[in-house]
Amino acid sequence: MMIRMGMITVFLILPLWGVENTLGTTGYARLQTSLQDDKADVCFKAPGAGSKYRLGNECDTWIELGLYDRIHFDNGITMHNQIRPIFSGANNRQIDYLRLDEIYSEISGIFDNNSVSFWAGRRFYERYDSHINDYFFFNMSGDGAGFRNLNINGYKLSYSYIFDRLNPSNISGDEKVRFDSHDLRLIKTVPRGEWTVFANRMEVHSKTFSDSQHISASPGYAAGFLYKDTQICKELFGMEGENISGIFYGKGVAKSAGSGSPYLQEGLIDNIISAPDTIEEARTWRFINYNAFENETWGLMSNFVYEKRKETAFSGTDQTWISAGVRPYWFFHKNGRLVLEEGIDRVEDGTSHNIYTLTKTTVALEAALDKGVWKRPVLRLYYTYANWSESALGLIGTDYYTKQTHGDNLGIQLEYWW
Repeated sequence: MMIRMGMITVFLILPLWGVENTLGTTGYARLQTSLQDDKADVCFKAPGAGSKYRLGNECDTWIELGLYDRIHFDNGITMHNQIRPIFSGANNRQIDYLRLDEIYSEISGIFDNNSVSFWAGRRFYERYDSHINDYFFFNMSGDGAGFRNLNINGYKLSYSYIFDRLNPSNISGDEKVRFDSHDLRLIKTVPRGEWTVFANRMEVHSKTFSDSQHISASPGYAAGFLYKDTQICKELFGMEGENISGIFYGKGVAKSAGSGSPYLQEGLIDNIISAPDTIEEARTWRFINYNAFENETWGLMSNFVYEKRKETAFSGTDQTWISAGVRPYWFFHKNGRLVLEEGIDRVEDGTSHNIYTLTKTTVALEAALDKGVWKRPVLRLYYTYANWSESALGLIGTDYYTKQTHGDNLGIQLEYWW
């Protein structure tokens, strides 16, 4: 709490000393309503899948209201201060304050001819997600400090220390366990785009509680490689865009394989206390490829995910998730476009020996201020239809579809980022 109050003080007072001061906003807003009242909170997601295809398939309202203050000093140093509260609620329900996801400061320009910057606080840290299924497969955000883009002979090195002090729900009293992460990334710009090597060490620290329960130190490791190609879409289709591929591995408390930091991991601590010494063998393997490209008339997003989670002794999870989807755009007018999204998820549960499949199709008519797959705001009228396997009966689409293996929804959605 003292750290957060100090960050707020810096945010409010430092502008008084700046030579040049720029205030601005950043954020995201998504509001959706079904035209059928009894389907207001219906969305379709396969059991065990890491995400769902999102066009016309959101269960909640989500608003991020970021405010930043950028200060330019006479000596060339720049300080960027940012806060971002989150508001959320079920569709057609009250929207409430959820949490403060960002409050940080970052300083750059300290060294001449070097792009390195230094930061401290809580922030979204170098996240990657596949937009069409909103899967943040690379997301080590949270509280901490570090540096970004230290230029070393044409390579850029970044390091972050992210931590949290988590209060287990199955321990009486306010006793916290420290969980931290060391994140190292090496980035290289190449003629076709950019690659990133990722290495991570995470640890839940040992703790003896007042009721004599004990949690032992639990380390974990993760590594990954990410490649961004900005030329392949132009070579194959004559369109502008990028194709991103990544492969990740995680073990132990780093079993998220780069998709989760210590932030908001109370559930993991609960499970470690309940199942001691079994998390060390928990593992995740993940491959992902996604892209987005466009020209004056057409646009396309696509996505493929293969993810294997093996943590039978720890959580009883032994599953393989395969996901594939595509979202073509037709820009029939500067301010109008027709969008189709088709996605399929298959989850093989090795513990229950069930296989769950879900196919979701959405057609949307969008009104936008400008042409382009990334242009926002957009207002869309959508129709969504989904069908799923008998094995998933009663597990998809809320209680409305308990006895069905297919469903649909018709609604309006506003999406905006800035």
